[in-house]
Amino acid sequence: MQQATHPRLHVRDARDAHAVFEAVRQGLLRPAVRRLNEVERSMHVRSGSVFVWEECDDESGLKRWTDGRVWGQSRMREPYLFYDEKLPSDGGSPEQSQRHPNFRFVEGPTRVTHTSSALLHQDRSGGTHTGLIKQAYSAWVTLSPNSKPRKWHLTAYFTYSDLPSIPTIDRDPILSKIAVPSGIYHGGKTRSKSEDDGAYSAVNPPSSRPKTPAIQSSTVHGSASATSSASLPSFHSTVGPYALNPRSAYPQTGSRMSEDHRVIHMLNSRHIS
Repeated sequence: MQQATHPRLHVRDARDAHAVFEAVRQGLLRPAVRRLNEVERSMHVRSGSVFVWEECDDESGLKRWTDGRVWGQSRMREPYLFYDEKLPSDGGSPEQSQRHPNFRFVEGPTRVTHTSSALLHQDRSGGTHTGLIKQAYSAWVTLSPNSKPRKWHLTAYFTYSDLPSIPTIDRDPILSKIAVPSGIYHGGKTRSKSEDDGAYSAVNPPSSRPKTPAIQSSTVHGSASATSSASLPSFHSTVGPYALNPRSAYPQTGSRMSEDHRVIHMLNSRHIS
């Protein structure tokens, strides 16, 4: 029977997720290698459970994660996506959705800074939901210098009432000793439909195009040895689509520049009374 990768864990940030990934890579924790059946869902999809799985188009992995539950719209709380479970008691009428607005205006000095994305989601959403919350994270994993990056996902579940009692990594006898090596895990926000509710995950879809020497040499911190096999490939040179079109990340220049300078000069020369 397939079980959760970790039976009870509160993952707070990307570092926690990478520690879980590293434990899986070292063989200390077991990933999910297939979809859960009905019995496994009823036993293991519960508050505190964490699953790690690899996204793959062939039979060696999972194309998407399914748990048999219905989820609401995704909410980004960096670096995780959160989904509230839809319950029969939710109703869903427009009147009910307007009774409890999910926004609050808080002055800067009194704003609470959360070290956990789950706590941030609880604060931003009001914390009144009684069903399960699904927490999702994905990363590109480079297992060896010359290997193709692989997409790993972490899917966790919790309830607001149970969250304060779920242990964190520093209280786990295995994960608290994990040292995550640099250059292996790179957070990947995707728009692939990897969740069973069909909602898009986030922005910046990774490129499936093979890396080219021009892109690789321009993204490895200006190093002249960018093509050396002794170092791990850069995330941007491997999957970053914006590296293929760097102009889109900067304002356009050219004939427009002289016009902008003319307007600025005119504004600066005005007499202020």
